[in-house]
Amino acid sequence: MKTDFDEIYQLHWREVFRYLRRQTGSRVEAEDILQETFLKLHVYLASEPAMSAISNLRAWLFRVATNLVRDRRRNKIRALQREEKHTLLPGVVDFHLKLERQQLVRRALQQLSPQMRQVLLLANEGFSYREISSITGIATTYVGVLLQRGRAAFKEHYQKQHERKHATNDG
Repeated sequence: MKTDFDEIYQLHWREVFRYLRRQTGSRVEAEDILQETFLKLHVYLASEPAMSAISNLRAWLFRVATNLVRDRRRNKIRALQREEKHTLLPGVVDFHLKLERQQLVRRALQQLSPQMRQVLLLANEGFSYREISSITGIATTYVGVLLQRGRAAFKEHYQKQHERKHATNDG
């Protein structure tokens, strides 16, 4: 049986490796998966008395290699999602930076006219132009104008606040 495995390995490892290298884009990862693929073959051959169960050995090797690549990708995605989820936990957030941003936003909003501030805040809450018009008594057609002007003015005031903050910290 050892001879069979050695012969199979010598016959197929290069083409499986080439395939894995193209699939993963990484020589190291391709080598790891190649090793796993042939380890699965070795275990299978040790557990099965005859190789008659595998009708097309080459196809079997490529199927196993493909599944291992898919599993690794899935595991990487899950790991990234877990990492992302845990980095967004309140304990990890830099509260000082968050507080600083809130203060900059508050100051920039205070620079706007009461109407602009109101329209911006309502739009931020997800209200439509018609709903904002109904709440504020401002004509629906003017809500869009105020919103556009309010966003531009907010951006300008926020940037000025931000620049002042950094100029104070740097100097």
